[in-house]
Amino acid sequence: MSNTTVYLDDDSSIQWDKRYKRNVWVYVLIYGLLGGVAGITLYTLVSYLDIIAPQVVTGLNMYSAIGQAIVAILLLYVHKVGYKKILLITPIITVISMIVTVLSDNTAIVALAYILITAGVSLYDFMYPLMYTVYVPREKRTFMMSVVMCVNLIMQAIVSFFGGKIVVWVFSLKQGISYQEASILSADSSKMNSLQLHNYIIGYKTVIIIAIILTALAFFSAFLLREKRDDYIETKKEKEQNKAKNALDFKVLAKKDVILWLVFLGLTQIGILLVVPYFPIYLNEFLHIQRGTVSTIISFQTLAMVLGYMCAPWLEKTMGSVVSNAVTTILCIPMMLLIAKGNIFGGAVTIVIGIILFIRSGLANAAMPIQQSLQMILVSKDMRPAFSSLMTIINAIIGILVGLFTQNVLLKTSAGYATAYYITSFFYFAASILLLIFFTKKYNRVMSPKKQKQK
Repeated sequence: MSNTTVYLDDDSSIQWDKRYKRNVWVYVLIYGLLGGVAGITLYTLVSYLDIIAPQVVTGLNMYSAIGQAIVAILLLYVHKVGYKKILLITPIITVISMIVTVLSDNTAIVALAYILITAGVSLYDFMYPLMYTVYVPREKRTFMMSVVMCVNLIMQAIVSFFGGKIVVWVFSLKQGISYQEASILSADSSKMNSLQLHNYIIGYKTVIIIAIILTALAFFSAFLLREKRDDYIETKKEKEQNKAKNALDFKVLAKKDVILWLVFLGLTQIGILLVVPYFPIYLNEFLHIQRGTVSTIISFQTLAMVLGYMCAPWLEKTMGSVVSNAVTTILCIPMMLLIAKGNIFGGAVTIVIGIILFIRSGLANAAMPIQQSLQMILVSKDMRPAFSSLMTIINAIIGILVGLFTQNVLLKTSAGYATAYYITSFFYFAASILLLIFFTKKYNRVMSPKKQKQK
C-alpha cells in the first residue's frame, strides 16, 4: 500500500450522464465565445478608450479592482439562483455597457461601463470551476478543465490577432485609401486630422460591435443548459454527509486548508502582477528589443499557454495535483532570473529571451487546470461560490496594493523592472514550499472512494 494519504473528493462519485455532458460542452461553447470577447476587451477596447477617454485608461487598475468586487458579489448568489440565471443576466449587462462605450465619450459614463464590462467578462472565469466540479467525474475533470481553458485562449488569440487588423481595414475603407497607408497612419493617432480620427474610431467601434455579437451568442447559448436545483445547492443527503466537516456558513472559509490555499494564491498573484503586465515595457525599454518584435514574442506566449494547458492531465497523473503545481512554479524561477539578467545575452538577447519567455509561460500555466480543479474540493458545494468570491476579493486587494507599490516604489527607476523578477522568484519559491509542506500528504492524490477501496 502506498504511503500517500488519499483524500475523498465529495463529488468523485459523479455519474457523467447525458445532461451533465451536455452542460459541460455547452459551457465550452460559451467560454470559447467569451475568449473572443476577452481578446477585444483586453486590447482593442483599451486602445479605443485611450482615444475617447484617456483618463479612464490611467485608472484601469482601479476600475478593474472595482469590477472584481462586483464579481465577488455576484458569485455569492450562484448557489441561490444557479449557474444558468447568472449566465443569462451577466451578458445583458455586458452588452448594454459595450453599447454605451460606442455611443458615449463621457469619461464618467465610460468608466462605469468599463467597470461593468470587466465584471461581466471576468465572471466567466469563475463559473467553469464551479460547474465542472459538479458535472464532471474526478478522473475526467482536469482534462475537461484543460479543454475549456484551451478553447477560450485559442479564441482569444485569434480575435486579438485580427482585432487590430479589422480596425485598420475599416479605417482604410472609410478613408478610401489602401490598407498599408491606413496602417502607417494608425501608428500615431495624435497626428490624424479630425476626419481621419473620426474614421479611425469607427474602425474600433466595429470591433466592439463584434464583441457585442459574441456576447449575445453566449447569452443565447446559455439557454442550452439543462440545470436542476441540486446542481448548485446541496441535497439533504449531502448536507448530512458534510455537516460534521463543513458547516454551511462562512466559518468554513476560516479552516486551515482554506487559509493556507489563499496564502499560496496570494503569493503567486503578487509575483504575477509584478512582472506580467510589464513584459512589453521591460523587453522594449530595458532590454531594447524592437517594439514589433516584442509583439511577436508576447503573441507566442499564448501558444505556450495552450501547450501548457494540454500537458495538465499528464502532469497530474504523473506527479499528482499538489506536486505538479509546486514543481512547475519552482521551474519558473530560473527563467525569471535569466530574464532579469537578460542584457548579458548581448546580440542574442531577442532569440534567447523569446525562448525563455515561451518556456516560462508554458510552465506557469501547465498546472492551472489542475489548480482550478483542486481548489474546488477544499469546501462543500454550497460554499464554493463564497470561496470563489473570497478569492476574487483577495486578488482585487492584492492588485491595488501591488499597483501602489509599483507606482510609488519599484518602478520609480527603470532598474525596478528587472528587480521585479527577483522579487517574483522569491514569492514563487515561498508559495511552492508552502504547497509541498501543507498540502502534499492530504491532497496530492485525489481519488474516488471506489479507487481508495481497491487500493
